[in-house]
Amino acid sequence: MLRSFLGLCCCLVLLLPARAPALMQDAPTRIQETYLEDPETDTGDGSAIQDDPEVVDEAEEPEPDPEPRRPAGRGRVVTPPPKPVVPSAPVEPTPVIVPPRPGPPPVMAPKLGDAELLAVWERWKQARARNDSAAAQTAQQELLKLREEMLASDLEPLSVGFLREAAVRRRAGDLSGTLALLDVAVALSPGLPAAHFARAETYVVEDPLNLPRALGEWKTALLTLAKDARYRRPALADLGAVALAAWAATAVAVVAVLFLRRIRYALHDFHHLFPRAVARWQSGLLGLLLLALPAVLGAGLVPVLLLLFAVVALYVGRRERWVAAVLLMGLGVMPLAAGALVRFTVFAGTPAEDVYLLERGGLSAEAAAARVRARAQARTARFQELGALAFYESRRGLLEEARADFKAASALRNGDARLLTRFGNTLVGLGDPEGALPLYAQASQADPTMAAPHYNLAQVYRRRARLLPDDQVGKELDRAATAIATAQALDDSLLRREPPPEDRPLLNLLLLAPPVPERDWLELAQGTQEGARVEAQVGRWLSRALPQGPVGWALTAGLAALLALWGEASQRVKASRACDRCGRAVCLRCDKDLSAGGSLCGQCVHVYARKSQVPKEVRSRKQLQVERHQAWTKRVTYLLGGLVSGAGHVGTGLPVRGAVYAFVFSFAVAALVLHRGLVRTPYGDVPLYLKLVPAAVVLFFVYLLTLRGLRRHQKGEA
Repeated sequence: MLRSFLGLCCCLVLLLPARAPALMQDAPTRIQETYLEDPETDTGDGSAIQDDPEVVDEAEEPEPDPEPRRPAGRGRVVTPPPKPVVPSAPVEPTPVIVPPRPGPPPVMAPKLGDAELLAVWERWKQARARNDSAAAQTAQQELLKLREEMLASDLEPLSVGFLREAAVRRRAGDLSGTLALLDVAVALSPGLPAAHFARAETYVVEDPLNLPRALGEWKTALLTLAKDARYRRPALADLGAVALAAWAATAVAVVAVLFLRRIRYALHDFHHLFPRAVARWQSGLLGLLLLALPAVLGAGLVPVLLLLFAVVALYVGRRERWVAAVLLMGLGVMPLAAGALVRFTVFAGTPAEDVYLLERGGLSAEAAAARVRARAQARTARFQELGALAFYESRRGLLEEARADFKAASALRNGDARLLTRFGNTLVGLGDPEGALPLYAQASQADPTMAAPHYNLAQVYRRRARLLPDDQVGKELDRAATAIATAQALDDSLLRREPPPEDRPLLNLLLLAPPVPERDWLELAQGTQEGARVEAQVGRWLSRALPQGPVGWALTAGLAALLALWGEASQRVKASRACDRCGRAVCLRCDKDLSAGGSLCGQCVHVYARKSQVPKEVRSRKQLQVERHQAWTKRVTYLLGGLVSGAGHVGTGLPVRGAVYAFVFSFAVAALVLHRGLVRTPYGDVPLYLKLVPAAVVLFFVYLLTLRGLRRHQKGEA
């Protein structure tokens, strides 16, 4: 056993020298060569710094050992030594860099003014002069784009220019080009009635059978005129002036007819004031001269009519007296009515016109802004003026000035929903959306029915969400969705509204600015001075003998009422009256035998009441006299009805009907005479055919109907 163990040890000793040469003869591996030969990776302590990623991969994933090799001349298998494990430096994970979310582009404040508009307008005119249709079309589109970006509702001067060019095209027979220009004029100024009227006329010329299209455009034009104070008020002033003129003409017609009918009886009684030696023609001539004195001396219309009515008040019927008295009362207070009409319809030159121009933001607004700034410096500007000025400045890009004016307006009236919304828009344009949020919230509380604050809140929330961390974006977008849903529920037109592009967020297009209704600033159209001046002018024209002002008006009305009451005493003063048959005066002073309530003169009483006592020839002559008088009365009455509709009815004892007919007739005549109007509008008036045609139609039918009714009434009496 021991011998076996010793033999095994000897064998092992013999094997050791053979293994060492084998190890020395093996070539070094690639990894060993690299680390042994590279001085930068050799640290001197047997370790190496790994920088090459390929080496790292080989070190981390060692290749499998090659198959055992048999050295030449040897019978044993030589196993290569294991590759040394090279320690590598720890590899840190590459950090994941998340790019920041891009924020919204800043809101762009407009930098547009009248100069830019006029420059484009000049390009359009030059293109039209060269017949360059493409350049003209481009200029038109640019004008429409500038109008939208400036948030100007109407550009009337430019639209009027297109209307003139369209008129030239229409005279040349180019109806399609005319309509194209008119469409641009309407698009630039939807609130210009003249543009709609011109387009309606062109529709008729282009297609006379398509009346619904033209009638629809006329309807739009009339509605536009009725809604716009700048055009409605002058139309009402002209209408009121025509009505006042018709009232005055009716009063003159009625009093004149009554005077002509009964003056002979007044002169008959006037003759009794003189001695018997004075002839009737002498007393009559003297009486007419006395009646002409007020007119000769220039006392005015009212004193003359009052005198004429006073002369015949005892000789006309009760209804005739009170109709004439009412007309004279109205004529006496006509200065007050004229002044009130001016105060109610004045617009041009008032602060209301300045607010109107600033709210529209057109080419005429700069002068209005200068006037409002002057009043603001004098501390006389009111809330509506400052608010409109600030809104105009914000739309033109003058945001700092707009902020100052908004603050000044807020100091005069706090809590106005429209002002708060517009102020918030200005702050957004200045880069202060956080300051705009409470203003929008206050505006929505002040007027819960207004959609603009909610819509603007949604826009601010949506833009702010792009700047918030990811964990807060959802909550902010929920706020925006709630706000936009509320706005769309209040105003369904917002469902179709397209916001501006993300890369060009214009302030005027991004946010809503609620319009100020007309009733909020129309109170600034106070024509106190103009009304007083018109009152004085009309008062001097109507009466120079009576006092001016309320005393004169009350005196005129009081005198007319007293004269109507004075007529009730005709029987007590024994005033003469007309004979029902022959028309002679029934005078108790001349014929003592007549009864106090009789309606026949002495001759008619003898001829018709006492036939047996009057010869036949006398009765025949009296009958002829009666027939001639009645025929002459009918002819004169018909002539008066032919001159003034209704005058014949007044002459035949139908004063109320006659006064109504006379007023309508006088109104139509005054409308024809005053067809140019008393007040001019700056950009076109109502077309003449809309004034002349209705007035002519009314005049024609009233004239014919009154003559027909008068003829029937005369035949019925016969």
